[in-house]
Amino acid sequence: MKIKPEVFLSSNKNIIFNKILVTGSDEPFISYVKNFIIEDFKKRDFFIDVSNNYNGGSIGNLFSANKTLFVLSNFPTNKEITPEELDDKSILVASPNGKKTNLIKTKLSKDGGSLVIECYSLNRSSKENTLKNYIKINNLTLSNDVFWYVVDNFDNNYVIFIKQLEMLSLFNSDVKLISDIEKITFVDNKIEINKIFFNIFKENKILTNTFNKSISSLSDFYIFLNSIKTYLEIIKNSGDRDAALYNFPRYLFAEKDVFLIIYKKTNKDKLIKIYRNLSRVELLIRQSSELYSIIGLRFFLNLKKIITS
Repeated sequence: MKIKPEVFLSSNKNIIFNKILVTGSDEPFISYVKNFIIEDFKKRDFFIDVSNNYNGGSIGNLFSANKTLFVLSNFPTNKEITPEELDDKSILVASPNGKKTNLIKTKLSKDGGSLVIECYSLNRSSKENTLKNYIKINNLTLSNDVFWYVVDNFDNNYVIFIKQLEMLSLFNSDVKLISDIEKITFVDNKIEINKIFFNIFKENKILTNTFNKSISSLSDFYIFLNSIKTYLEIIKNSGDRDAALYNFPRYLFAEKDVFLIIYKKTNKDKLIKIYRNLSRVELLIRQSSELYSIIGLRFFLNLKKIITS
């Protein structure tokens, strides 16, 4: 069966399907939905196999109750693997549209026990529904003018749309004026801000100049901080180099070599230090948001110090 991704993400129920295809043309959205699904299976004590290799004999680990979710780029097609063998296996395939994906999509869409989620840019209706759900979950209050301003002017990319709403909720739980939104949520040069992290091996002078040129508002700061969190989550949840590369956003392909160096250098102890710094930064920003530039730059330089040590 098929379901819209924004409807799927708003559900509070456990995922009951064991064959799931996440596809479409919006790759950040695909990655977001994939991670959402993985977290759901983790909560149910599944072992998450991100090796991109199907192993029917996998029994998970000591903590997984012999249950495994295979995260793949395509469904197994080996002739030695029978359809019956796959019936009781949990498989998640997350991959953009393509010939192989389209063939699988047609088959799974007709299967009531399987799920197909297609990720594309949001239209006006889906943005409206996503916003209503976000308001309900986060206890926000928006004036009617603000509500429709958000629907009409916020980004059509789901991941960026949610980030903008997160910035909005950090600003205030009751937003009545459009002018308040414009101060904090417009995203300029969002892709370039997402790339700042990959300058981390350059001299501090270059890092400082890059940061100061790119981060000119509180909105920019939160985009920068959320991008760092995204990369750290990939590092934390990837058991090896291949898994890290598989989970890395494809639209940042030009940065993958630097990312793999960062992945290799970032061990568990360094991650603990970085997450402590992140918590401290978020607290400082809530207390003194006007100092976002100073706090953000200090965090960035400390991040470099930890990773390169």
